[in-house]
Amino acid sequence: MSDILDVDFCRSQFPLLAQTEADAYFESAGGSYVPQQVIQAMSHFMRDSQTQPEWPFAAAKRGKAQIDKAQKGIAALFNINPDELVIGPSTTLNAYVLSHALRPGMADGDAIVVTNQDHEANGGCWRRLADTGIDVREWRIDPKTGDLDPADLTPLLADGKVKLVAFPHVSNIVGSINDVAAITRQAHQAGAMVVVDGVAAVAHTLPDLVALDVDFYMFSFYKLYGPHLAMLYGKKARIDAVANQNHFFHDGNGAAMLNPGGTNYESAGAIGGILDYLDTVHDHHFDTPSNDPRSRAVQVYTLFQQQEATVMARFLAWLEARPEIRLIGRRESDPARRAATFSLDIPGHSPEALAIALAERGLCVGAGHFYGRRCVEALGIDPEIGVLRVSMVHYSTVPEVDRLTNALDALLS
Repeated sequence: MSDILDVDFCRSQFPLLAQTEADAYFESAGGSYVPQQVIQAMSHFMRDSQTQPEWPFAAAKRGKAQIDKAQKGIAALFNINPDELVIGPSTTLNAYVLSHALRPGMADGDAIVVTNQDHEANGGCWRRLADTGIDVREWRIDPKTGDLDPADLTPLLADGKVKLVAFPHVSNIVGSINDVAAITRQAHQAGAMVVVDGVAAVAHTLPDLVALDVDFYMFSFYKLYGPHLAMLYGKKARIDAVANQNHFFHDGNGAAMLNPGGTNYESAGAIGGILDYLDTVHDHHFDTPSNDPRSRAVQVYTLFQQQEATVMARFLAWLEARPEIRLIGRRESDPARRAATFSLDIPGHSPEALAIALAERGLCVGAGHFYGRRCVEALGIDPEIGVLRVSMVHYSTVPEVDRLTNALDALLS
């Protein structure tokens, strides 16, 4: 058994990282690299059973078996039941469909709370309900730190009219980890449901959705080492109560009511490769087997978080020597407090120009508002200019961080 992540082994599972002259990838918050297990799972589905997985013939049965196994595994990973998840094309579309499905259960004058910390996926769809008679209230960030203060939520809930609170587990701009369980309790005590955007969280932390007691939770698999596909979790009772958004004959048919158009079959089969990757990492590090996929994954995530803490600490140490750079979010490397996503406001320097210059040096970062336009603007930053974002996951290394910071030192001198 090893209590230190073998980063070289993990990197060997990712074709884009196994190359001799691989770029240093610091844009995992925009989309993580994909391990060979996911690639193989998608290829297998398309070679073996690329057909509608509904029929009694052999290829269809094989395809359905692969998809069912993948969905059961993903459900177990988050401690939920398979009939409580929807596999849809994107978090943006899943949230949009959900907003339309929940609106008929609200009365004119009911209220929804949104934040200005969110990615627009979990903000815009709810804000649009203002046009239908819903009172939309904004829970605002601290303009200096970017954090959400639960005390500021209290007055928004005080009149008992709020039916739903939408907020992020982690902001893809701020990086701070919100206390989902505490905020959920606060909302439930006021009679409101919660919808949590976990897109920027799930590569860094593995939530137990039952323990958090959330009503709905969303994330995208391509931020979790998988294909461009997304998951929406809903408590069974909540799903059963939505207004059907699918064909009329799906009315009352559980999760199918939230999945118009159905699922991309080959991608749905490929998400099982995420579990295969986590199992491969587990078996490389631990001698004791476990039949529980979540228990195995929790052990692996513990190693992931230790590695992330190491690279975060290295990057933060560099920032200490650059006081002119404004770091958005918490200045700490505790993975229980922040994800390894750092947004930088660097006076006198264009984020886009820096990103281009770094790309020429084989260093991959992002620049802009990253669909968190309201958040960037609330921080006092022109959203047309945005921030320079440096994001890491467990396959990021200290030498890569040093390459990045040395290049930034040269560019900022």
